[in-house]
Amino acid sequence: MDIKIRRRSSEPDDAIKVGSVRTFLDYLEKLEVDRESAMFFRGHDNFTYKPIPSIYRNIGWIKNEDVLFKELILRCPNDFPDNQSTFQALVRMQHYSLPTRLLDLTLNPLIALFFASADSLPVNESGEVLFYRVPKREIKYYDSDTASVIANISKRPSTFSIPAMTQEIEAFNTTKEIQLLLHEIRGEKPYFDKKIIPEHIRSVICIKPKMDNARIIRQDGAFFLFGIGQSKMEPASLPLGYLNPGKLPRLLVKAQDKLKIRQQLESLGITKGTVYPEIERVAEYIKTAYWESTEA
Repeated sequence: MDIKIRRRSSEPDDAIKVGSVRTFLDYLEKLEVDRESAMFFRGHDNFTYKPIPSIYRNIGWIKNEDVLFKELILRCPNDFPDNQSTFQALVRMQHYSLPTRLLDLTLNPLIALFFASADSLPVNESGEVLFYRVPKREIKYYDSDTASVIANISKRPSTFSIPAMTQEIEAFNTTKEIQLLLHEIRGEKPYFDKKIIPEHIRSVICIKPKMDNARIIRQDGAFFLFGIGQSKMEPASLPLGYLNPGKLPRLLVKAQDKLKIRQQLESLGITKGTVYPEIERVAEYIKTAYWESTEA
């Protein structure tokens, strides 16, 4: 995301303000239980942020999405096995902070609270925890064919767009744009039927990835994978009803309470060193924990 100097934004009057872990947990207990759906959470450190994938946060990134994808693989080939699906490659790229069409989620609300409690710079705004309720029948897994369709859009140039939706599905799949997308998909799934359902390209799906790296395990991670609007330059829209189920009030983490909440989460074993288990992140956490303002 472009870093810009921000003035403090006015917070919504009807938002619920979280000042402690206990307040947060008390609020969670009031959420309606739906056995047919799963709850996912997302926390970000600034309540003004829009929940869209990072690839759409800068015009240069989305214009060059296919280049970003290929550049990282050619520079770090050992990190991307040939038999790895495009979706799993995107997960790894997200892990290394490359902009992708994935949006991070977690099944653990305290992990979302951890991210919402981080200081937002350059101006420390209130954070926010978002709630998503996804019907269980709509949740996909890492090997989903729909996931392959959407993920491989990443490899197509910025000129990629959806042919006229009025065409018959057979005619739709014979267009040049879709034939090239099918070529990418069949590169990882040779058995894939030579037919793409147009609605899949314009959808947002919730995916549970392979638990094959420590960060996803520690963060109990999942993702929204975003398709496109009419062209690659605009993201697909999240299905109505996923975000803010039951029209819940927004849940904000007050800027002045972020440090206190991080300290409370630390007593529960949720720290930067556990959420980010890579050795450099753990070392950073340890270094910060023992830092004193007066240097020798």
